[in-house]
Amino acid sequence: MAYTLQAIIAKRGVLNRHPLEGANLVSLKQGYEMLPFTDSFIKKHQIPFLPLTDEGVEQLPESINKLCTVLSKEQQLAYVEAEFFGGAGTQACVVFENGETKLGPMVNESAINEALSVLGAEKTTHYDEFEAIGLDVHRDTNEWVK
Repeated sequence: MAYTLQAIIAKRGVLNRHPLEGANLVSLKQGYEMLPFTDSFIKKHQIPFLPLTDEGVEQLPESINKLCTVLSKEQQLAYVEAEFFGGAGTQACVVFENGETKLGPMVNESAINEALSVLGAEKTTHYDEFEAIGLDVHRDTNEWVK
């Protein structure tokens, strides 16, 4: 079974400070929210699809870097990617704080959990931070806004 995710995650209230055309914010557990990079959002903002995990680039593309830099002014957020099929796959993240890169780009099997931990998420009784904030609810980025 496939799983893909491309999004920005931050504490609730951070991402709506700079409204973006075509953005749909999704509430997550533990006081987080997510800006999913749906097909229409990617097209509208000329963002590459899964550049770190699928395309294998080592640096965040300028369109994503610029967006995260602007949204993280005086705040903290994480750009995340995940791509899995049949149990095999990987994750990627870049954490921004105050308009600068704080961590990453990082590509490994637990990159999203590492980013969520930096943001303050706690796994509590869940398997990991990924599950604790509810990122296991949907298996495709586009499903978050339906």
